Amino acid sequence: MNPENPPTDSDKAEAKMDDQEENGDAGEAGESPSTEESLRPEPALEQVQGREFLSENVSISGRHFIRCSFNFCNLIYSGGPVGLVECGGVNNRLVEVGPMQEALKGLAGDVIREKMIRYWKEVRTGLHLDVPQGF
Repeated sequence: MNPENPPTDSDKAEAKMDDQEENGDAGEAGESPSTEESLRPEPALEQVQGREFLSENVSISGRHFIRCSFNFCNLIYSGGPVGLVECGGVNNRLVEVGPMQEALKGLAGDVIREKMIRYWKEVRTGLHLDVPQGF
């Protein structure tokens, strides 16, 4: 494996499917949740490596940037973790949106929480996923 080009999530999923086919474990549609879960990557920050962003709107929340440059960009930040390793650039603007913007305006935590749960429900509904009981 080349450390400068680590395998992508799709590479990992393809390798898992190849292993399952070789071992006779390939399933059909509607296979068990454990098999479906084994094809999903571990939850983590999305890694972006070696990109040059020029005059772009870049969502940075939930992403880990490695050796990237940002020039004349709007860096969109909604809150949450961000990784910046050996990154640089000039003439950028940090644009706070969503819960980060609301927290900076001094909205109460309960108000922000209610909005976040409402947005979360809308996303789950749009993706045809059930909303767990109690929400």
